[in-house]
Amino acid sequence: MKKKKFYFISFFLCMFIIFGGISLFYIIKYPVRYKAEINVYASQNNLNPSFVASLINVESGFNAKAKSSSGAIGLMQIMPKTGEFVADMLNEKFDEQNLYDPKTNIRYGCRYLKYLNEKFNNEKTALYAYNAGEGSVNLWLKNKTYSKDGVNLINTPYRGTNDYVNKILHEKKYYQIRF
Repeated sequence: MKKKKFYFISFFLCMFIIFGGISLFYIIKYPVRYKAEINVYASQNNLNPSFVASLINVESGFNAKAKSSSGAIGLMQIMPKTGEFVADMLNEKFDEQNLYDPKTNIRYGCRYLKYLNEKFNNEKTALYAYNAGEGSVNLWLKNKTYSKDGVNLINTPYRGTNDYVNKILHEKKYYQIRF
């Protein structure tokens, strides 16, 4: 009888450790910070908050102080020129240092994503533009190798851009559970 009880307890303890480890893995791999800001600015810009969270995770790993070698700043890795463009859209004075502020960065990033979504009418194509720029996307949309219909991109000539878009769309599934 003691042996059965031992196996029973051992089994449930192992299951607890396994599922706890899996849960911990997902919490570490797909963190959620700035949830209130993401929800507010995603909602204001007709964006899915899990889409915004996955983009932030891929861009900066939720590091508000991140700065890329190309000069992109903050959580959503906004280029200063893009930040200035968004500030103009919002009738605000632009200060590059504000891109390090999580609230401002998420607000600007979501507003820019809304602009791209409206321009390209497609979340995936908007992501390509967020990563590679509008000019590149406009050229690719005209090329039958990358777009069959001139509206949707199948892929791009850049593996890094293709991987970026696929990673965000993949991670979005994990963030949907948390938003």
